[in-house]
Amino acid sequence: MSTNLYREPVMVTREQHAGQRVAPVRDWGIARGLNAVPVTAIEFVEAAREFPIAFVPAGQDAQGRVQVSPVILLGLREGENLFVGPDGEWRATYLPAFLRRYPFAYAANEDGQLNLVVDAAWSGFGGEAGEPLLDAAGEATPKLQAVLQLLDNFERETMRTRVLCDRLVALNLLRGGEIQGALPDGQPLSAGGFYLIDETRLATLADEAVIELHRLGLLGLIHAHRVSMGHVQTLARRLGVQ
Repeated sequence: MSTNLYREPVMVTREQHAGQRVAPVRDWGIARGLNAVPVTAIEFVEAAREFPIAFVPAGQDAQGRVQVSPVILLGLREGENLFVGPDGEWRATYLPAFLRRYPFAYAANEDGQLNLVVDAAWSGFGGEAGEPLLDAAGEATPKLQAVLQLLDNFERETMRTRVLCDRLVALNLLRGGEIQGALPDGQPLSAGGFYLIDETRLATLADEAVIELHRLGLLGLIHAHRVSMGHVQTLARRLGVQ
């Protein structure tokens, strides 16, 4: 799945970026090639109203256990986002936090410390339009403070989301998913490489495990994921899959 958005991330510093401005993103053509984007648990309920939410492999932890991360599916084919219109308009009500934070992000250095980075390749950064990041004294402007708050929230929710994913793996509640269909010209379409909740395993969970999920606030998130998968048909209709 293609989830790469940042083409030229550089660390933001007072020395290099004093006086630089950033314009709001209005043309989402930059995301046209993304068929999936990461999503955090706090977004599940709202995102589930419009997009399928699935889980993708995310490496292994220090103990060698499999890790997964949730994503919003934006398309059924590699490099194709069905929610970006021909003029770059975003064709959905909800805009995922992963995109809302663009062109900024946090990147960890060798010591694990998070640094603010910006996509220097984005045309809306460094021009005359938009709001400055630093004031005359070199301090963060309200614009930059809002960016940092958004990024802090995103990082915090990403950590919380790992609790959900770790429990799903530990309880063996995931199974491989695959979407099969055909294009109007008869060409086959197959999308895979993601995981779904296994309904049978969920239904046969021990009572104590169900209570644990409930107390962690994870049952509602699991339900949102299950409901969201009905939107696979929405993607199919957008693509013209038969």
